[in-house]
Order: sequence, then structure tokens, then C-alpha cells
Amino acid sequence: MKMKTYKKIYLPVLLFGVILFSCKKDLNVSNTNEPTLDALKTEVGIVNLAAGGVFIAGFGDETHNYVSTVDDQLGMGFMMLVIGTHESLGDNIYIPWGNNSFKFNDNPQWWILDNGTKVLNPIGGGQIAELRLRNDRAYGASNAFLPEWVYMNFLNNSTNNILGLVDATAFSGDATAKRNTLKAWAYWWKGYAYSRIGSMYTAGIITDVPNGTNSNYVVHDAMIVEATKNLEKAATLLAALSPGGGYDEIMTKVIPGYIQVGKGQIPTPAMWIRSIKTMEARNLLANKKTKDMTAADWGNVLSLANSGLTATDNVFMLRTTEDAQKSVVDKDGNGGGSTSAVYAATENGSTFFASERMIQDFKPGDKRFTNNFALRASPIVNKRGRGLNFGTRYYLKGFDGSIPAIPGVIKYAEIIPYGSQEYHLAGTYEENELMIAEAQINTGAINQGLARIDAVRNFQGAGLPAVANTGLTLTQAKEELRRERRIGLYLRGLAFYDARRWSVIDDVSKGGGRTGAVILSRGAAGTLVNTNATINYNYLNYWDVPKNELEFNAPAPGSAPVISPF
Repeated sequence: MKMKTYKKIYLPVLLFGVILFSCKKDLNVSNTNEPTLDALKTEVGIVNLAAGGVFIAGFGDETHNYVSTVDDQLGMGFMMLVIGTHESLGDNIYIPWGNNSFKFNDNPQWWILDNGTKVLNPIGGGQIAELRLRNDRAYGASNAFLPEWVYMNFLNNSTNNILGLVDATAFSGDATAKRNTLKAWAYWWKGYAYSRIGSMYTAGIITDVPNGTNSNYVVHDAMIVEATKNLEKAATLLAALSPGGGYDEIMTKVIPGYIQVGKGQIPTPAMWIRSIKTMEARNLLANKKTKDMTAADWGNVLSLANSGLTATDNVFMLRTTEDAQKSVVDKDGNGGGSTSAVYAATENGSTFFASERMIQDFKPGDKRFTNNFALRASPIVNKRGRGLNFGTRYYLKGFDGSIPAIPGVIKYAEIIPYGSQEYHLAGTYEENELMIAEAQINTGAINQGLARIDAVRNFQGAGLPAVANTGLTLTQAKEELRRERRIGLYLRGLAFYDARRWSVIDDVSKGGGRTGAVILSRGAAGTLVNTNATINYNYLNYWDVPKNELEFNAPAPGSAPVISPF
């Protein structure tokens, strides 16, 4: 992405947001084939910029493909490429396809099978070598480092444009409430974009200039600090706003109507502030190794999460709709498979595959497993050609009205009726509860933390016996937490953060890897199920800045390193 030409690339994206969510007669554009920024200087224009600039530029699918630099012919959209990447890096799913270098993302250094055989990665360098080889403009969209960088910088630019226009825009009715609601919207998504860049890349760029950038790369920790500043600006504005009136007028327009179902309904200002606290707690937790967390760190996580999301709060999400021109996640089977990791991971999608390590984390009797997974007709082993090859015996059910379901149990992938599947963009009640649980367990309140785990399992209909007050040790309680974060937050894009902070992805020589793992291999009699294997992932902890950026925007003197040291 040539970030110094944002204005050239980005203007059509901004204006499409206006056109998509409003009628042309409201825009007062003399030539709709060559619209100008004047269309955005009206209440209608800026409101629809706030909708399209977020949902299309930041998360858009292949129907709304304005981010063609990351289109590698497997699928498009943040929910497909970015969430899929995080889930595969955390070994919740595996992806055997070379598109967007997916098959090199989850490419371990070596593993040891039950019989003691050590299987080395045939390419030597494993994930790190393969991804860095492809971090080059010559590889185009095959550069795995590219998608999240592109989507989140586009999202940040949308917020800069909103903030650059909002004070000069005339509003009807309660102008102050409308203006401040739009500012809160912009600061929230700006903080969100910086959070994701800071939590994934070794360095990033802080810029408040509409359609502009700079060459001052800052370390990822500084990106998180900047994210917090913007999230707090949003929280301050929201604290002075009330539900109804101008607030509701804006929010019911910036969130597409088909998303406003169930917990996708517009949040009250208080609910939104709780989303902010959940995001801030996530940022703290995700960006520090658990072994390095201090009592003060756990206290900060606990303080933030205690002010975070509750079970009844509305949250930020995407949904499908039958109108593909409006839906950011396509409505039909083919489109759904190409625009969301959730659908792609189902048997119908057949693009992403359930990890055996994910399956083994379910406890016997967990209704979430029974409801959502089934055995394949035959196992899949070594589907891809280069590197080490994961396999699986299971598939994720894609509920479409024809599959019986257990009442009251979560469905990971409910495809039909349209709009039934919740594609979470930010925090959820379950994530917030499990952050509280983890902080409590690690600060001596083991039973209180286990009670939070029980609450999440009950909320999702797991049907498991309670673990609180059963005499579990600290080690056992941590294992309950580890399992539940993988299962309770499945396909929500948090798996990589957890694998990184728990040091699972680190080299075995540094305390990383996974033991007692289930891995499929081939033997003379067919598929072998190894149940006590060791995996040495040896993945990058933070990703390098894409060279697609660096070749047009070289780091200024004094910038932070743009190649991850680990």
C-alpha cells in the first residue's frame, strides 16, 4: 500500500460509503461519476462517511473490494483474512492454502510424534523464513504481513477524515450531541485501529492528518499508548452524552440497520464505555508475556475489566443480509466462504479446518463440542505440499436450518437465516469475564476466577459441572482458563494473542511449544492419531512492517526498528 498516496486511493472509498448508505438526491453532487469531498461536508455526507468509512474501508469484503492490494484470490475482508490469520496462528484452525501465504503462517519448526520420530520442517526456517521471504512487493497479496496493516491504516484514515470535517459540518436538531457522537465514533475506531496495529506489528505510524502519513515509525508499545489516548477521548465524550435524541439519530445511521439485531443494536453511551474498558484490558493483557505480568499489571487488568462489558450489553459486530450490496459479510454460501473465517471454517466453506489441538481442549460432555463439531467422512492429512502439514478428523458444522441443534447451546457458525451469525469486531461479555477470571486466578482469588469461568460456560450452554470450590490448585485453575479462552472465544480473533503471551509460539529452547498434542500422521496402515506429540511452533511474536509500505515510506532517522527482533 502506497500510503503517501492515500488521498488518491482513498477518496473513492470514502465516497462509496456515502453512496452506499444514502440516496443520491441527498448528496447534492452535480456529477455522481466524479464526486468530490463537498459531498461529505453535509450532515448526510459525514454521517454516511462515518458508516462507509468504517464498515467498508476497515472491514469490507470482496463485494466492496476497495483494498485490492490484499486480494490473493482466496477471499476478501477483514473477517476472512485477518481473523483467519489470528485463529490459525493460535492453532485454533489450520489453513492449507498458499493464498495470502496462509499455509506458511501456521508452519511449525518441527514436531515429535508418539514414536519419538522428530519431523523437521523441510524448509529449515519454518514460519519466520517463509513469511519474511514473502514480505516483498514482488509477492503482491501473498505477503501475509499486508492485510491487517492495510485494513487498519485505511480505518484510521477514515477516522481522520471524519474528525477533519465534523467541526465544520452543520447539523440539524441537537447539533452538539450529533457532533460529539460522531467524534466519539471516530476516536473509538481510531483507538481500535491503533490497538490492532500495536498488538500485531513491531512498529506503526501515528497520524491524525486526513489522507496523509509520516515516516516516523514508533514501537508497538507506543501504538498501544496512542490507542488508549484515543479510546479515552471517546469515553470522555460518551460520558457527557445520553441515550436518545441526537445520539440515537447518529448511531442508528452509522451502524447499518441490518446489523441492529439482538446485541448488535446500538449501544447506550454507558455500554460503549464498557466496550472501551474491555478493549483497554485486552491491550494490556495481549501485549505482555504472562510470565512477566506483575501484581500491578493484574490489578490494572482487573480494574479495567471490572468496568467492562456485561452479559446484556450491546456490542460492535457485523451481520449478513440478503442484499449483498449492503452486507459487509456476503449473504450466500460462496460469498460467505470468501468473506468470513467463521463460514470458511465450516464443512460448507472447506477453506479453513478445525485444529486437532482445538478439539482436544474440549472436556468430555461439553455440549459446545457436540453441537458444533462432527467427524469427517475421512481424515485430512498433509493437505499442503511445502513445510509441515497439519491434519484433522473433524469439521465445524455450518447451521443452515437443516442441522439439528441443542437448545441453548452456542452455535459457532449459524449461516442461515441471514443475520443470525454474530461476527464480533471488538470485545464481548465472555472475553471480559475471562480476563477477570485470569487476573483473579493469578492474584490468589482462585475460586472467584473459576466462578467466572463457570459463568461463561453456563452462558454458552456448555453443560459442564462447576469448577469453582472444587479444590483446584493454581496450575489446574490456569489450565481451566487456558481451555476456556480457546473454546469460549473460538473464531473471535484472539487465539494468536493468547498463544503469544502464554509463550506457546516461542521456540522450545525458550520455554515455548506444546506437549501432549494430538497430531495426525501417515503410517503403513493409514492415518495415525498421535496423542502425546510435541510441537515447536517458533513463530514471530510481532510482525515486520510490510515492505509494501517501506518502499514508499522509508523510516525517518530515529524511527523504531521495522523488523521484529523476536
